[in-house]
Amino acid sequence: MMKNLKIAALLLFATATISAQDLKTNEVPTNLQTIFNTSYSNVTDVEWEMKGDHYKVEFEINKMDHDIWYDAQGNVIKSKIEITESELPSAVVSAVKAKYADYKIDSVEVHEEGGKKTYEVEIEKGWTKERKLIIDASGAILSDIED
Repeated sequence: MMKNLKIAALLLFATATISAQDLKTNEVPTNLQTIFNTSYSNVTDVEWEMKGDHYKVEFEINKMDHDIWYDAQGNVIKSKIEITESELPSAVVSAVKAKYADYKIDSVEVHEEGGKKTYEVEIEKGWTKERKLIIDASGAILSDIED
């Protein structure tokens, strides 16, 4: 039984790694490069990869991570952007403080897909307690997991 689980896990990992393929800049369609370069300036650490039939670009602006998924036409399918605590909507900050007053915010990402924004907020208390919260823009906690 254990052996079958290990084989299944290996197969799953193998297919996951096959589905994402790093691309050199010259392998990225020109229209996507133009759209990306027009939308973002002062970027560093730009890496493109193919994820299924979408193009994913990872980059940094002021040491903050950004991930953008484009379709072949250059439409943004989804994004994941690291932001500072001060950039959080007040409703999100209030929701965190109300439920976890004794925790501090460690990192924050904005996820946007299908016109819907959610905030992934990692909070910590001391060295040992960490939680990952998914909160919508109105401050409703959609997910709360011990990390």
